[in-house]
Amino acid sequence: MSIPIPPPATCSGFIYTVVPGDTLFFIAQRFGVSLNAIIAANPQIPNPNLIFPGQQICVPTGVPVPIIECSMLLFRTANVPILPEAEAGGVARVVQNSQGGNVLVATIGLPPPSTLGGNIYVAWIRRPGFSPIPFQLSQTGPIVIEPGVWVGAILFGPGEQFAPFQDIVVTAEISPPFITPNLNRIALIGQFAQCQPR
Repeated sequence: MSIPIPPPATCSGFIYTVVPGDTLFFIAQRFGVSLNAIIAANPQIPNPNLIFPGQQICVPTGVPVPIIECSMLLFRTANVPILPEAEAGGVARVVQNSQGGNVLVATIGLPPPSTLGGNIYVAWIRRPGFSPIPFQLSQTGPIVIEPGVWVGAILFGPGEQFAPFQDIVVTAEISPPFITPNLNRIALIGQFAQCQPR
């Protein structure tokens, strides 16, 4: 068993705890910093290709995370049939600041995901040049009273910048792992450019 390597004595950013599956490259991409900047900020790591879950590393931040608080509408695509009970649609609430952030997606009027060839609805935050960020939606309430109500949320840590982004799409997916959205099964879409301050 190896002795945990402590984080660097000084960090001009924030301390991040490595989780299973992380690499320095993926961490750099996730937080929008260069791989070389992360390597330089962590001289305690002798081999940048070898990091461990639970290890704490410094993620440098060159610029402050922009403060964003807004809401955006999600609109039905042509893939979704119109239900007599409710027109499909949704809303996303976006909050980002230096302490972290979150995105909450709530929808109504969606048919069962099997209608679009999937088993579960997944919301995706799509950002040009970065991997999309998925999070699963869950059905709520009595289906008879509130047809097609699905909600989900994702939390972000200190210093993690995810906005501005391109858009949010909700797709019907078959099963995890969720890597990229199935563009043939998009149920809802909303553009970040339409995100209005609350």
